Amino acid sequence: MNRRFALAIATVALLATSAGCLAYATGGGEVANETLDADPGGEYTFDTDRDAAFIVTTNGTYRAVYDVSEQDEVRLYEGTVYAGDQPLEFEAFRYQYPDGEVINGSEFRARGGEVERTPDETWIRFADGMDGGKVAISGAGSPRRFTSLAYVEGSYAVTLPPGFSTDVPVVGHVSPRAYEVETVGDRDRIVWESVRRSIVVQSYRETDLVIFGGILVVAVAVAIVGTIRFRRQLEALREARREMGLDVYDDEDENDGWL
Repeated sequence: MNRRFALAIATVALLATSAGCLAYATGGGEVANETLDADPGGEYTFDTDRDAAFIVTTNGTYRAVYDVSEQDEVRLYEGTVYAGDQPLEFEAFRYQYPDGEVINGSEFRARGGEVERTPDETWIRFADGMDGGKVAISGAGSPRRFTSLAYVEGSYAVTLPPGFSTDVPVVGHVSPRAYEVETVGDRDRIVWESVRRSIVVQSYRETDLVIFGGILVVAVAVAIVGTIRFRRQLEALREARREMGLDVYDDEDENDGWL
């Protein structure tokens, strides 16, 4: 019996290892040109004064522009608690040359650039003659909680949708803490002079404060009504005990507040 059990365990372990190796071997490869050439859903702000600039929208997407002028390659990944590093999912890849020319992903590859996905990350590698440019991508992200790792070091900016803010603590949060908020038209723009690891922006729609306030008022009212009802029930129970001739004294009622 023990030998059979050991054999079964060994078989399961072998299958699991084989599946893991197969997943690793087949999890990489190039990102499809159709994905790279997709429409970003808006214009990229290549003229940004930041090393990394994000525009977050209300439809659950963001557009990012990175200054890669001093890099030969960029590693894009997301850290997870249980699965470790995972490749960053994105689309609508664009590359801008220093002279302002913008090309899509398939043209980027045709000119010698690489966009390769492995089970752990996505690599963007630049060909000769691609020095001093910028990379733009689009991905999934919510203004209510937007996070990103720092794929390039330097200054960062996150532009929120119109009507969103981070001013009120608890519902609004920004990290790193050394930031400033600029107003650009009808939008808040959060800027950092230096980011090394990651950014977190938790914002709220300003009209949400009315809803939060209403919920708070209702919660307080329910608590008050519940307290009054409890005290009335408690007093009724005390009165019933008095009528039954049980030991209930007025001084105990006033001191301890319990039966």
